[in-house]
Amino acid sequence: MVKILLVEDELLVGLDIKATLEDAGHEVDGPYPTVAEALSVAKAAPPDLGFLDVRLADGVVDPLASWLSDRSVPLVFHSGHAGAHDYGTTYPHARFCEKPSTPDELIEIVAMQSSVTLG
Repeated sequence: MVKILLVEDELLVGLDIKATLEDAGHEVDGPYPTVAEALSVAKAAPPDLGFLDVRLADGVVDPLASWLSDRSVPLVFHSGHAGAHDYGTTYPHARFCEKPSTPDELIEIVAMQSSVTLG
Protein backbone atom coordinates (compact mmCIF):
# COMPACT_ATOMS: atom_id res chain seq x y z
CA MET A 1 0.00 0.00 0.00
CA VAL A 2 1.23 3.44 -0.94
CA LYS A 3 0.13 6.64 0.82
CA ILE A 4 -0.68 9.01 -2.06
CA LEU A 5 -1.18 12.77 -1.92
CA LEU A 6 -3.73 13.51 -4.67
CA VAL A 7 -3.77 17.05 -6.00
CA GLU A 8 -6.52 17.76 -8.54
CA ASP A 9 -8.78 20.80 -8.84
CA GLU A 10 -11.51 19.12 -10.88
CA LEU A 11 -13.58 17.48 -8.14
CA LEU A 12 -15.17 14.71 -10.20
CA VAL A 13 -11.85 13.79 -11.81
CA GLY A 14 -10.20 13.78 -8.39
CA LEU A 15 -12.87 11.60 -6.81
CA ASP A 16 -12.67 9.15 -9.72
CA ILE A 17 -8.88 8.90 -9.37
CA LYS A 18 -9.20 8.48 -5.62
CA ALA A 19 -11.70 5.64 -5.98
CA THR A 20 -9.57 3.92 -8.61
CA LEU A 21 -6.40 4.05 -6.53
CA GLU A 22 -8.15 3.07 -3.30
CA ASP A 23 -9.74 0.10 -5.07
CA ALA A 24 -6.19 -0.90 -6.03
CA GLY A 25 -5.26 -0.96 -2.33
CA HIS A 26 -3.64 2.44 -1.86
CA GLU A 27 -4.32 5.06 0.80
CA VAL A 28 -5.28 8.32 -0.92
CA ASP A 29 -5.27 11.70 0.81
CA GLY A 30 -7.20 14.25 -1.22
CA PRO A 31 -8.11 15.40 -3.75
CA TYR A 32 -6.77 18.83 -2.88
CA PRO A 33 -7.64 21.63 -5.33
CA THR A 34 -4.88 24.11 -4.46
CA VAL A 35 -1.12 24.14 -4.06
CA ALA A 36 -1.46 25.90 -0.71
CA GLU A 37 -3.80 23.32 0.77
CA ALA A 38 -1.82 20.34 -0.54
CA LEU A 39 1.50 21.78 0.66
CA SER A 40 0.09 22.31 4.14
CA VAL A 41 -1.12 18.69 4.24
CA ALA A 42 2.19 17.35 2.88
CA LYS A 43 4.18 19.24 5.49
CA ALA A 44 2.01 17.80 8.27
CA ALA A 45 2.18 14.22 6.96
CA PRO A 46 4.55 13.60 4.03
CA PRO A 47 3.17 11.10 1.52
CA ASP A 48 4.89 8.15 -0.13
CA LEU A 49 3.97 9.51 -3.57
CA GLY A 50 2.64 12.76 -5.02
CA PHE A 51 -0.02 12.42 -7.75
CA LEU A 52 -0.21 15.94 -9.13
CA ASP A 53 -2.23 17.87 -11.66
CA VAL A 54 -0.12 20.70 -13.10
CA ARG A 55 -2.61 23.57 -13.30
CA LEU A 56 -4.55 24.10 -10.10
CA ALA A 57 -7.04 26.61 -8.75
CA ASP A 58 -4.25 28.79 -7.32
CA GLY A 59 -1.59 28.33 -10.03
CA VAL A 60 0.86 25.72 -11.21
CA VAL A 61 1.96 22.91 -8.90
CA ASP A 62 5.68 23.83 -8.91
CA PRO A 63 6.07 24.84 -5.23
CA LEU A 64 4.54 21.56 -4.05
CA ALA A 65 6.40 19.44 -6.61
CA SER A 66 9.70 21.03 -5.57
CA TRP A 67 8.98 20.52 -1.87
CA LEU A 68 8.12 16.85 -2.42
CA SER A 69 11.08 16.28 -4.74
CA ASP A 70 13.47 17.85 -2.21
CA ARG A 71 12.30 15.17 0.22
CA SER A 72 12.74 12.36 -2.32
CA VAL A 73 9.00 11.75 -2.66
CA PRO A 74 8.30 10.12 -6.05
CA LEU A 75 6.03 12.16 -8.33
CA VAL A 76 3.40 11.42 -10.95
CA PHE A 77 2.18 14.37 -13.01
CA HIS A 78 -1.34 13.75 -14.28
CA SER A 79 -2.05 16.47 -16.77
CA GLY A 80 -2.39 17.49 -20.35
CA HIS A 81 0.02 20.36 -19.61
CA ALA A 82 3.12 18.75 -18.05
CA GLY A 83 5.12 18.81 -21.29
CA ALA A 84 4.54 22.53 -21.75
CA HIS A 85 6.19 23.23 -18.40
CA ASP A 86 9.23 21.00 -19.11
CA TYR A 87 8.75 18.94 -15.96
CA GLY A 88 10.78 16.11 -17.48
CA THR A 89 13.93 18.23 -17.15
CA THR A 90 13.11 19.65 -13.72
CA TYR A 91 11.96 16.31 -12.28
CA PRO A 92 13.83 13.61 -14.23
CA HIS A 93 12.60 10.81 -11.94
CA ALA A 94 8.93 11.77 -12.27
CA ARG A 95 6.39 9.86 -14.32
CA PHE A 96 3.83 11.46 -16.57
CA CYS A 97 0.27 10.35 -17.20
CA GLU A 98 -1.66 12.29 -19.82
CA LYS A 99 -5.30 13.24 -19.23
CA PRO A 100 -7.61 11.56 -19.89
CA SER A 101 -6.36 8.20 -18.68
CA THR A 102 -7.93 4.84 -17.96
CA PRO A 103 -8.10 3.28 -14.50
CA ASP A 104 -5.57 0.65 -15.61
CA GLU A 105 -3.13 3.38 -16.69
CA LEU A 106 -3.47 5.12 -13.32
CA ILE A 107 -2.86 1.92 -11.37
CA GLU A 108 0.10 0.95 -13.56
CA ILE A 109 1.87 4.30 -13.32
CA VAL A 110 1.46 4.43 -9.53
CA ALA A 111 2.85 0.89 -9.27
CA MET A 112 5.85 1.81 -11.44
CA GLN A 113 6.57 5.05 -9.59
CA SER A 114 6.00 3.73 -6.08
CA SER A 115 8.79 1.24 -6.62
CA VAL A 116 11.27 4.06 -7.38
CA THR A 117 13.71 5.12 -4.67
CA LEU A 118 14.96 8.67 -5.07
CA GLY A 119 17.93 10.40 -3.57
